[in-house]
Amino acid sequence: MTQDERGAIARAISVAEDGTTGRIAVRVIPDKTVDAFERAKHEFARTGLHRHDEGNAALVLVAPKARQFAVVGDRALHARVGDAFWRDVVEESRPYFARGAVTEGIVHAVGRVGEALHAHFATPPAEDVR
Repeated sequence: MTQDERGAIARAISVAEDGTTGRIAVRVIPDKTVDAFERAKHEFARTGLHRHDEGNAALVLVAPKARQFAVVGDRALHARVGDAFWRDVVEESRPYFARGAVTEGIVHAVGRVGEALHAHFATPPAEDVR
């Protein structure tokens, strides 16, 4: 992955998280064979996302060589969006990954998670203190 691609992903994460209490992580792994969903759950725990106070973190995991990817969310986020949301994110992202547009697929998935965070976990605007 190039520096520009990493930058695009970092910007997407920043936009998705901004104004919310949520956290999003992305993992791109080199494995040629992997169960993406199981690995995503493992990475979610390994990175400590399950300890996020709000319970609204998410992780996007992509294994391009294995042609696999998964998106997982913590308890509070999942409670708000449900199984259908995660299936939709996967189905919407699949065409990007199928044509080898890994960065675009990740950015799309992160954006969709960001929409859910903004809808359910927006932070109140700061009060203007003068």
